[in-house]
Amino acid sequence: MAFSANAGGWIADALVSRGLSVTTVRKIMQTIGFLGPAFFLTQLSHVDSPAVAIFCMACSQGTDAFSLSGLYSNHQDIAPRYSGILLGLSNMAGVLAGVFGTAATGYILQHGSWDDVFVWNLFSTGEKILD
Repeated sequence: MAFSANAGGWIADALVSRGLSVTTVRKIMQTIGFLGPAFFLTQLSHVDSPAVAIFCMACSQGTDAFSLSGLYSNHQDIAPRYSGILLGLSNMAGVLAGVFGTAATGYILQHGSWDDVFVWNLFSTGEKILD
């Protein structure tokens, strides 16, 4: 994970320096950080060897480290002076999402559409908002 986190940071910095927007780079890193572990963890149900299972778990943790270049770096991008406060607020939001997420998922499945959920991901930004 330490190697992957450093590699993810290097890749993110290289992409930003090549002209990709900060928002795009953060979304790419976060996508790798979420889909990578999802892929490798789903492969665990198909392996027959303990060595391959360990490899899948290691790859899951390794790709999870790419989210450090997405979520946790984004607080510095949005408001450098208030990044600590933002990190605390976003962690609180994550905890509350975990607490209330089950009920919200049930409500969405019965009464709504997942389209409303994904609109946020399309139009959110990771650019500097506050100084």
